[in-house]
Amino acid sequence: MIRGANLARAIIAGLDPGTTTGIAILDTKGNILALLSKRYAKKEEIVKYISEFGDPIIIASDVNPPPKTIQKIARVFGSKIYYPEISLSNIEKKKIVSGFKKEIKGYHQKDALATGIKAFKSYRELFNKIKDAASKFKIEEEFDEIVRRVLLGKTQNIADVIRKMKNLKK
Repeated sequence: MIRGANLARAIIAGLDPGTTTGIAILDTKGNILALLSKRYAKKEEIVKYISEFGDPIIIASDVNPPPKTIQKIARVFGSKIYYPEISLSNIEKKKIVSGFKKEIKGYHQKDALATGIKAFKSYRELFNKIKDAASKFKIEEEFDEIVRRVLLGKTQNIADVIRKMKNLKK
């Protein structure tokens, strides 16, 4: 598991593994940080590339069940795996990314971005609640750490996470 004491920004990585792997990196506000297609990408290369942008709290797949490659990469990071209840159709993926045609180069990037956006939308309400709570407790700078602890921890209670974090700082 790749997690250091000085944790980077929380990100979402949408992946479309295969002969050509598509990678989309988004932040927890839904902004696209990067899009990449790479032929014959090794797991280590994918992990290194994702790491350059932050700490992936979610690794997303457009198919159910998620491919073994996604499971292995999520395990490396200790990330949550997002995958849709029903695999995304090509029509649905095109609709999801319709506003990003200029940024996308090829269908692997399209698939990776579609799944990254889908994962973001699935967690957007939680991210907004965390943002509001962090603002209320005046610890906005701890947003990524709160997200990390809520998503990857044993509790979904945002207030409990914030209280524990504030007690650790005393």
